[in-house]
Amino acid sequence: MALDFVLEPGIVRVSGNLTLGPRLLEFGRRVAEQMSSGTGPGIIVDLTQVQDIDSAGLGEIVILYTTAGQHGRRLCLVKPSPRIVKLLEMTRLSGMLPHFADESAAVEWLNGRG
Repeated sequence: MALDFVLEPGIVRVSGNLTLGPRLLEFGRRVAEQMSSGTGPGIIVDLTQVQDIDSAGLGEIVILYTTAGQHGRRLCLVKPSPRIVKLLEMTRLSGMLPHFADESAAVEWLNGRG
């Protein structure tokens, strides 16, 4: 399934495969632009509809996490699949990349209440 994403204020809803390809590069560029020009405490990346992720997709998320920090913002993941959670644990990124089961918990964390 092709990668698709919808940018909303403070949230990016991703669907399809977060894998190497031109759409992944566009995803990273557009989310980084939103972070640098947007307001608010950070960005939620909703992975509910993500079917697959590879090392390039994981790398892009890490780059976006770093970019968020450079702009004084935070980044977290919402509803990653069990496979993605396992991948985060195997790569020891689960402690660095906060992930939540629902959007409300992510919003609380972004606003410093979680």
